[in-house]
Amino acid sequence: MLDPACARLRPRPSICYDRRDVRLAYLSHYFPPESNAPAARVHELSRALVRAGHEVHVVTGQPNHPHGKIYPGYRAAEYRRERVDGIEVHRVPTLPAASRGVLQRGLGYMSLPTSQVAFGAARLPAVDLVLATSPQILTGVAGLALARLRRVPFVLEVRDLWPDGIVAVGALKPGHPIVRALEVVERGLYRGAAGVVSVTDSFVDHFVARGVPRERVAVVKNGIDTALFAADAAPAPLRAQLGIPADALLLLYCGTVGMAQDVGLLARAAALAGPADDLHVVVVGHGVGLQALVDEVAALGVGARFHILPSVPRRDVPGLIAAADVSAVILRDEPTFARYLPSKIFEAMAMRQPILLGVRGEAQRLVEGSGAGLAFTPGDPADALAKLRTFAALGRDGRARMGEAARAHVLAHHDRDRQADDLARFLAGIVRSGA
Repeated sequence: MLDPACARLRPRPSICYDRRDVRLAYLSHYFPPESNAPAARVHELSRALVRAGHEVHVVTGQPNHPHGKIYPGYRAAEYRRERVDGIEVHRVPTLPAASRGVLQRGLGYMSLPTSQVAFGAARLPAVDLVLATSPQILTGVAGLALARLRRVPFVLEVRDLWPDGIVAVGALKPGHPIVRALEVVERGLYRGAAGVVSVTDSFVDHFVARGVPRERVAVVKNGIDTALFAADAAPAPLRAQLGIPADALLLLYCGTVGMAQDVGLLARAAALAGPADDLHVVVVGHGVGLQALVDEVAALGVGARFHILPSVPRRDVPGLIAAADVSAVILRDEPTFARYLPSKIFEAMAMRQPILLGVRGEAQRLVEGSGAGLAFTPGDPADALAKLRTFAALGRDGRARMGEAARAHVLAHHDRDRQADDLARFLAGIVRSGA
């Protein structure tokens, strides 16, 4: 009998049945203490699944993101098993590679999946199903191989579209031999998957166009850990630390400074601002685009109002958001990215933080439809500045009302516990169907 709770999944999966506890192998390239969005999703969903009575084995590497250096207390060549919030974490030998350069990243991307298959096959206890998450796509290959070795169903979770995202950021051109090879891999993963978990509604048509039956797709969007992103979190002392006046509008960007994120646009918007705007931008993060951002800020001469800080542990992110007036979420203006829902959206919403959004498509519909912020035309710094002036004109009370609407929406629709329940029902249905 189909469980009524499955109606929350879009589209409605025909393979979703009454709940049963699931023993799950969850393959991921990232996991805490790494603090990026993929690591947070896997950790928070896994923790919620364990709380609900399921057994989760995460198979991942030794932590080394974003600098390509193994964290203190870990060793690159070891297999290590640890228990984190009830999750059984299997860390396999890892070739660390700094997040820069196609060759370095390629070596790191290829080595970890090999270890995940070898050690997963040898060390994992019996599981009902293997779930592999992107990024990156070769983690999916490892998941499919491990599932075949274990003779259990394979489910692919897609956070980023590969190779479309690689082309969108200009790392490779359409038709490049690597792109064509990755397209073959992508289609093979879809054919081999008993189910596909999407983080956006917009991805579903992409999967269907590549042969995935619509009823085999479940949408489990990104969300928030309400215990971590508590609206009453104490603000970090950003203004005192950076000498930002109390009445200045403080815009925060906290996250990856990479090829997909057009963070330099914020510097160009700051360059257009006049003294009356009283605008300060704070960027907290790291990535392959960081040096280019530093150079652009210097070239534009906006260093007095544009502050760049190193990345922080995830536990410190709520305080940073609480210290700002507005949070920026921005991607390059590429058609592929109109299908994305960046996880930073939900973190800001949970903290009652209005959002300055530079993303088209589903993200824009969510932010504007929920009253959580204002969207500007991606790639247009003048429009971004115009929206920032609107935020300033709203005043603290107007921005607070926007923040209240944002938190109400995210609590109703993007709570990790509820999402974990949806995911578990979908996976249990696949196990029951013997797919």
